Amino acid sequence: MKKPFRASIAIAPGLGVLLIVLATTVSFLAVDALLIDQRQEIPKTAATLRQPAGLLEAKAASGSNEASLPLQEEIDALTLERSEQQKRRTALAIRLMILFSGLLSLGLLGWAIWAVRRAQARNRRIQAELADSEAMSRAITEGMAEGVVTATQDGVIVSANRAARHLFGYRLKDLLGQPVAMLLPARYQMGFSAFFAALGDRPPGFREAGTPVRGQRRDGAEFPVMASFGDVNVGGRRLFTAIIRDVTESRRIADALHDSEEQLRQLTDNVPALIAYIDKQQCFQFHNKAYEEAFGLPREKIHGKTMLEVMGPAFYDRVSEHVQEALAGYPARYEREQVTASGERREYVMSYFPRYGEGDVQDKVVGFFSLGTDVTELKRIDRMKSEFVSTVSHELRTPLTSIRGSLGLVSGGVAGALPERARALVEIAKSNCERLIRLINDILDSEKIESGKMPFDMQPHEMRPLLERALADNEGLAAQRKVKLVLHAPKQPLRACVDSDRLLQVMANLLSNAIKYSPAEGKVMVLLGRHGGRVRVEVSDNGPGIPEEFRQRIFQKFSQADSSDTRQKGGTGLGLNIARAMLERMDGSIGFTSTGDAGTTFFFELPEWLDAPPVTAPMSLYGFDRPRILVCEDDPDVAQLIGMMLDKAGFDADMAHTAEQARDYLKMDTYVAMTVDLKLPYENGLALIGGLRADPRTADLPVVVLSVTAAEARLHAGSSLDVSDWLEKPIDEQRLLNSVQLAIHSRRAGRKE
Repeated sequence: MKKPFRASIAIAPGLGVLLIVLATTVSFLAVDALLIDQRQEIPKTAATLRQPAGLLEAKAASGSNEASLPLQEEIDALTLERSEQQKRRTALAIRLMILFSGLLSLGLLGWAIWAVRRAQARNRRIQAELADSEAMSRAITEGMAEGVVTATQDGVIVSANRAARHLFGYRLKDLLGQPVAMLLPARYQMGFSAFFAALGDRPPGFREAGTPVRGQRRDGAEFPVMASFGDVNVGGRRLFTAIIRDVTESRRIADALHDSEEQLRQLTDNVPALIAYIDKQQCFQFHNKAYEEAFGLPREKIHGKTMLEVMGPAFYDRVSEHVQEALAGYPARYEREQVTASGERREYVMSYFPRYGEGDVQDKVVGFFSLGTDVTELKRIDRMKSEFVSTVSHELRTPLTSIRGSLGLVSGGVAGALPERARALVEIAKSNCERLIRLINDILDSEKIESGKMPFDMQPHEMRPLLERALADNEGLAAQRKVKLVLHAPKQPLRACVDSDRLLQVMANLLSNAIKYSPAEGKVMVLLGRHGGRVRVEVSDNGPGIPEEFRQRIFQKFSQADSSDTRQKGGTGLGLNIARAMLERMDGSIGFTSTGDAGTTFFFELPEWLDAPPVTAPMSLYGFDRPRILVCEDDPDVAQLIGMMLDKAGFDADMAHTAEQARDYLKMDTYVAMTVDLKLPYENGLALIGGLRADPRTADLPVVVLSVTAAEARLHAGSSLDVSDWLEKPIDEQRLLNSVQLAIHSRRAGRKE
């Protein structure tokens, strides 16, 4: 690369000398040409001078010989003078020409010197730039993490950077002049030599990247490398370079990742759930075998495909809303039914979890994980459980209704005065019957809350009367335990929008717990007040307190501080769980504080109702003398018990045990109200009520439903049937009478309007 610059430096002064010589030669040629012109001018001048002389000679010959001599001298003098003038002009021209030639030569010489110096400066600059470029290239090459080996077309190594020397374990002098194939195991050298020789047939400037090769270090150890090949032209000679990268670690990581992915795939393939990862474009990037079985598609028909392509338009439309929710960054959970490829209908609980990116996209959702839990069997078992609970509740609550009512009537003296010992036995039976009813109700309430089938009749109520009623309802239990119940409430009214029956149930759970864990002669305090703009009720006892290890699970199902408490104190461990669920449904919350042996305080808060409660007219029978009520109940004992309760309250009752008998009674007599059990033989009670509403004679007949499935039926029926009240068995006597009287009152009020 240096020879052209040296040649340019040598040519510059030679060119200047050549120009000077040419200029001098031109000057002399010009002088010679001028002299030749002058020699040619002399004869012309002489001839010119002779022409007038000839005329003079002619004149002299004709008449004047004495004048011829002076005329000749004059002519010669004139000729000489002209010759001298011509010489002077010639000499001046020659001097000017010589001066011009000298100046031209000096100019050319100066230009030549300037050109030489400029060429030298340019050469020095180029040499410096070239040196810097070579140093930079050498530094870059030496500093590269990848090995760089350069070889001739014959495969002879001419250079190797530090990384290559370190990679293969050689010194530079050990590599220079050696065949490049020595860097490979012996079994690969022949094939590589042929490959390297074929590189010469490639077009100039070619590049070939990502060629896997096995390398061999000086100690004989083999390792995987990735080589990229290319060519360069140096001094007219074509050289080949190989950039070599050790992929031992990356291969190890790739193998480990592959093994990990394989283990993950094996694990997920054996999980009976739909597991997948879906990117932002809604394409499947991972899925387990359960997806293939559910959709009846091979892996290649799912991987990389969109959800729309895999599911089809109709199916995708059902899930797209939840997909968009997950891609927006919100976890989504829903249930779906799916008919598998085998035609089996399966039920899944689907959960979508957003996945955020890393680095610059760490705040952006790049996809979501999908988990589908097969709950088909759980749903089937749950339906079986619900059917079992419904059946057992009906079979248990129906005889309990008879037992409870009969014991109440006997205890009330309907069969005459009882001996004192008999009265004590009846009270024991009545107390344990109530306990059994509470246990059954707790289990059924827990099931209803879980299934969302528990209805809530939210109405504004003043809290103090409800709490007084709650204390009165639990006075008997407190008296048995010799515990005193005390209520502290402000004089000004505090109202909340609640379901009064559910709130009384919550208070019953809290009071019964406080009573059971209070010592004899103890005191249970109930405090009503405001806290943070909400109505707050506190129930405090001075019992042993709640153990620290039990506090985290106190509101869980079947939780008790000590398993022995189940027998010592009674209960199922469902009371607090049910109380919390009911309060949450009424937009309330519950908590507790406990200080060791100083007792426990349970408290709950409800939104305060600021509007005045509606004023209702007092319930009365409006002058009816022994009004008649039709009781439609399939169980004769329960029907008789209801009749006795109504008779005690001043009503007459007729008993119908089927829907057909009830219709016959309605044709023969007029009734002020009617009670209906939903589980009637041959015909459902809801169908009977629907028929009554379609008949003008009974369209406005007040109907009170008495059934173990009243709550569920109320949810399904909604407002389609005009039912005055829905009461569950076992029957509460006072509530039954209140519901019947309210139904009659509402009918009379409607007629007056």
